[in-house]
Amino acid sequence: VSEGWHTIATPAELDAQLDAARAAGQPLMLDWYADWCISCKVIEREVFADPQIAPRLADYRLIRFDITDSNPEQRALLDRYKLFGPPAILFFRRSGQELTEVRVVGEIDASQFAERLDRARSSL
Repeated sequence: VSEGWHTIATPAELDAQLDAARAAGQPLMLDWYADWCISCKVIEREVFADPQIAPRLADYRLIRFDITDSNPEQRALLDRYKLFGPPAILFFRRSGQELTEVRVVGEIDASQFAERLDRARSSL
């Protein structure tokens, strides 16, 4: 992943990142990723690398949850967020609450993602 991303793989690490972002008053973007997820690689290459996207992510704490192992602990976390698996991208306000209305599940292109980020900005 590009610079500025934190890759984690356990629920405890996610909770620590959410706590740190909240303490810093920083919004957080959580990217659910797995090596076997083709759509995840497409999003990484075509969405996150898009020149219109990077500047919009500058304020976010960027977290990649690597669920490649798909162990019981990781699957329990998917259940906590009511997700079936990657790809999924979640946004959290500075207060730590998820912005459920801009949640991305499945593939998305750069222009759709830019629109989600613009919608999220007003609620951070």
